[in-house]
Amino acid sequence: MLTCNTSFFDKHGVCIVTPDEKFKVVIYGNHLDKIAQLIFTPTNSCSDGKHVVDATNDFIVHFTHKATFHLMLPMLPESIHAYKMCVKPKGAPPGMELSPLDDISTWITTEKPPKELFLPLPVQVAVIAFLLCLSALFSGLTLGLMSLTPQELELVMKAGSPSEQKYASKILPIRRKGNLLLCSLLLGNVIVNAAISILFGELTTGLLALFVSSLGIVIFGEIVPQSICVKKGLAVGAHTIMITQVFIFITYPVAWPVSKLLDFLLGDEYQAYDRKRLMELIRMSIKSDNGQLSNELKIAVGAMEIADKVAEDVMTKLADVFMIPDTTVLNTKTVAEIVRMGYTRIPIYSDGDKNNVTDILFVKDLALLDPDDNFTVKTVCGYHRHPVKFVFNDTPLSILLEAFKKGEGHLAMVKKLVGAEDHDPSYELVGVVTLEDIVEEILQAEINDEFDVVSDNVNKIKRKNLQQRDMSKMFDKEAPQIQISLQIQMVALQWLVANEEAFSRKFIDTNVLERLIRNSARRVDISALMAMSHSAVNVPKVAKLFTKDEMSDRFVLILEGRVQVTIGQSGMMFEAGPWHCFGSEVLKKLTESASTLTRSSSIVDTSDLSCRRPDLMFKPDYSVVVKEDCTYLDVNVAAYVNAYKSTLMQRERGWILQIKSSSSHPTLETFRRSQVSLSKKVPSFLSKAILIGLSNRNFVKCTKFSCLD
Repeated sequence: MLTCNTSFFDKHGVCIVTPDEKFKVVIYGNHLDKIAQLIFTPTNSCSDGKHVVDATNDFIVHFTHKATFHLMLPMLPESIHAYKMCVKPKGAPPGMELSPLDDISTWITTEKPPKELFLPLPVQVAVIAFLLCLSALFSGLTLGLMSLTPQELELVMKAGSPSEQKYASKILPIRRKGNLLLCSLLLGNVIVNAAISILFGELTTGLLALFVSSLGIVIFGEIVPQSICVKKGLAVGAHTIMITQVFIFITYPVAWPVSKLLDFLLGDEYQAYDRKRLMELIRMSIKSDNGQLSNELKIAVGAMEIADKVAEDVMTKLADVFMIPDTTVLNTKTVAEIVRMGYTRIPIYSDGDKNNVTDILFVKDLALLDPDDNFTVKTVCGYHRHPVKFVFNDTPLSILLEAFKKGEGHLAMVKKLVGAEDHDPSYELVGVVTLEDIVEEILQAEINDEFDVVSDNVNKIKRKNLQQRDMSKMFDKEAPQIQISLQIQMVALQWLVANEEAFSRKFIDTNVLERLIRNSARRVDISALMAMSHSAVNVPKVAKLFTKDEMSDRFVLILEGRVQVTIGQSGMMFEAGPWHCFGSEVLKKLTESASTLTRSSSIVDTSDLSCRRPDLMFKPDYSVVVKEDCTYLDVNVAAYVNAYKSTLMQRERGWILQIKSSSSHPTLETFRRSQVSLSKKVPSFLSKAILIGLSNRNFVKCTKFSCLD
């Protein structure tokens, strides 16, 4: 038996060596020490002498059964397949020829046998191409599917395009099992890549096989698929979902235990975005979308940022706030200035100290006041008593917004704790914050109306193209703004005083009633409304004065024109003309509740009085619809209450002036006469309030109108 250090044998057991390279040969057998000569010949004749390689000189016997020597054989001719061994024993007679050994295990060849492939060459090439596709698929899905979290897939299902929603719904069930999917894809990728290397090794050998297989796997199995699946991973994963499920099933025995171990060690897969990350994502989206969605996304960012901002960041500084002292007289000039500034809520301070804000004046409180009556701001605010809200400078805007939403006003005074070395810390006002300031922070833009002087309350940027108006003309007595003629006003006033107790001198002064009539006059041009509605059946909403079984807080007096009244279950109809009134029930309830209408603790804003006082409303059992051009008075609960308050303020001011004019230092008798006079003409609760105030100023001691000098 013969072996070579090359360790290559053909299928018959013949040792294969490289021609013209020296190699070591080991032979095993019996009586090897008795060999005198050993040669290898490519022919069947040992005595030919041609192409004979003698190995006798290097022949070394180690044991009787093992010997070694070195050879270098030339390339065999094409017609000869192997070198055969010839030996000559020691002690052989002279002239004895070498004997050939026919044992095939002693042959040596330099001819490499043709490669034997596992499969036919075309089939094997096709299999390699298929495996490269699988490698590409596994590599791409590993990156494409694993980069999509279950939360992102749910987001796509709800907010993506129809095709994206369809793809996400297919992928989400297997993506929820993240570690199982990952293990299956990686196992499949490893198996496929190993098979590719083996099959390439059958086609080529050495470095060429390594280079070709590595190049194919890197380019076609990694780079190309991953670059595609980074952008198209959703579509690729959805279209190959069946292949993925098959490989999950095949690798399940190995992948499932590994995935469970990963679940135990790493926990459930969950990705959540906090508010800061969401804001950064939105900002990145604004940049990537080239500003196309900037307005909408800025609003989203602004809404999330208000939790990080405080009142001091958006407030208007106190030095820039329009404020008036409580001693200001509401004459024509003052009211015109208030209207010109355009603010609906004005802080009122006392004692000349702007840090001492005591009230808030609403511009609508001035609606029924006559500027010539010269009421003071303190008097008006004393009747309405709108609460003043104070907040600290470090109050978060989110908390402030919730307070505004709950109806705690739309304006708050901002105060700050100020410390000093020589006295205890104290609070001082530093500015004003409004609901509009918070909304502007959410919108990330300034809201400008017709009267805003600046476009930014923080940086005080002057606004361009400001519309300036002279508001003093609105209060010019020579040019009152009325909707009905003076004659109709006078007749309406006389009719109301004569027929409705609520409008009598007992409750409403004549000058206040005149203003109420002017402000309550309405006109419905039914022909124009019907032309705009393009329908003779549908009645415009403005033409419906009353609707059956719908609560109402209105009193209506027809001045001109006619209305149609539908009454009863049978729907009986008739027409009503001038000086026909509806809603007298409301006036009756108002007169019965007059003593409660001025209690500021129960009434803060008369604009929604009827909503909070359903006892002042009534449910008509009839419907009133305007059928031709009509002029009428429309007095609701809020308008009447404002008129009633204005009357009380005028009477209070008149009686105070009367008492003061009688004597600069009134006597006890004068005080008692004033008490009797007031009790006759002013409601008792109001006269008591007036006299208590006077007694505290002019007398030493006063207890329940028993005053001692």
